Amino acid sequence: MNLCRIALIDDHTLFSAAFGTLIGQLRPDYRVDVFDDPIAFLKSSADPAAYDLFILDLVMQRMNGLSLLASLQQRAPRCRVLMLSGVGTEPPIADMRRLGAKGFVHKSDDSEVLLGAIDAILAGQSCFPATETPTGEAEDDTVYFTPADRSLPALAPRQLEVLNLIANGETNKAIAERLSISENTVKSHLKAIFEALGERTRTGCVRTAQTLGLID
Repeated sequence: MNLCRIALIDDHTLFSAAFGTLIGQLRPDYRVDVFDDPIAFLKSSADPAAYDLFILDLVMQRMNGLSLLASLQQRAPRCRVLMLSGVGTEPPIADMRRLGAKGFVHKSDDSEVLLGAIDAILAGQSCFPATETPTGEAEDDTVYFTPADRSLPALAPRQLEVLNLIANGETNKAIAERLSISENTVKSHLKAIFEALGERTRTGCVRTAQTLGLID
């Protein structure tokens, strides 16, 4: 049996461990190596060309997925990459395509979508959400799928910035200075975040956001 080698790089260890195990159980001919530190992987002696597929998280603490994608493409221009994300904001599909990604799925999509994307890319196809179909004639080797209802709170980019700063223990005043906005604006963002996450405290917001994969 010829094993397909897959490198899963994601600093959300609970998800990556579970996803790696799922792939191994449902696709016995896929060998998954899990890495939780993108920078450590790049500094290691691992040869990117030795892998048939990379699965990269879009949002990681030490290095974002797009930067990692660009670095991998420089080292192994023919490598195939599937991007993942757990955040509720719109994914930068155009940037992913420009940098050479072959597909994108959301972490909340069911296992059939996740595994289907892996199978399609390993078969030489691309796999992106149907809502991201580019204008004009679609490429023949691109598979489009309809994402499931993700039921994730929709937070604006600025609200995600505020949420990350809350997680770092920043005060309203510090957040306002950091983002060059007023404290009243910070409070407005906090109110929207509390409502979106269904929480009443900062600690609760951070805990829920981490559980949903919105922040690290």
